[in-house]
Amino acid sequence: MKRSSRLPLPSSCLCLLSLLALGSCRPLFLRELAGTILALEGEAQGTRAGNSIALTKSSWVHPGEKITTAAGARLDLLLVPGVLVALAGDTEIEIEQLRLARDGNESVNPMTSREAKIQLRRGTLVVAVGQSQKRSKMVLQTGAGTVTVFNLRTFQIEADEKRTRILSVRGKVTFAPADGGPLVRLGAGYLAEWPANPAVPQAALSDPGAQAEVSEILRTEKRLFHLQEQFGFSFVPWHREDKGL
Repeated sequence: MKRSSRLPLPSSCLCLLSLLALGSCRPLFLRELAGTILALEGEAQGTRAGNSIALTKSSWVHPGEKITTAAGARLDLLLVPGVLVALAGDTEIEIEQLRLARDGNESVNPMTSREAKIQLRRGTLVVAVGQSQKRSKMVLQTGAGTVTVFNLRTFQIEADEKRTRILSVRGKVTFAPADGGPLVRLGAGYLAEWPANPAVPQAALSDPGAQAEVSEILRTEKRLFHLQEQFGFSFVPWHREDKGL
C-alpha cells in the first residue's frame, strides 16, 4: 500500500489560500450600537417598540427609536463617534442604523468605519461629521430625498410635509431627490430647496438671512464637538455587553 507523498500545508500557505478565497485573514466585525444624548434643554421624548419615555442627558438611543423634541427645546446627540446632530425644537427623527466596523486583529485604533442613518420627519437639524482617519458616513432621509455626507461635513437641514431646505457650511453635501432627478451637490456656503424647478444651489452670501444662519451653524458645530470631547473618546460600544448595544 502506497503512502501519500503530499505533506500538510504550512500555516502560512493556508492563510494565503484564505486570502485568495475571502479577501483577508483578518476578521471584520460589524455591530449595531446605541447613541447617547450629550445635552438637552427643554423636553424630549423617545419612542421605541410602542413604548415612550422622557429623555434626559446621557440617555441611550437605539436604532428603531423615534426622538421628538418639544417646542423651544434643543437636543445634542452623538450618533456614533464623530457623527453628531443637534435637534431644534419641534423636530422629529427616527434612527434607522448606527454601526461601527472594527478589525478583529487590531488592538490599537481598531475602528475602521462608522456609519449613521436617520430619517428626518419634520423640523430642523444641524449635522456635524468630524475629520478622522477612519471612514465616517451619514445618510439622512426626508420625504423629498436622501442626503449623504462623509468626513468633515457640516450642514443644516429643515424639512416638513411641503419642502426640504439644506444649507452647507463645511464640505460638500450630496442630495438625491426622491423623484429620481439628478444628484445635487452643495459646496460650503451654498443652499438649495426642494421642490424647486430646477433645484439650483444658491450662494448663502446672496441671502442676508442665510449669512446669519451660517454663523449660528458654526457655533452649533463647535458646541457639538466640545461636548463630544467632554464625553470622551473612550466610547467603545462593542465592549458594552448586555446594555442594549
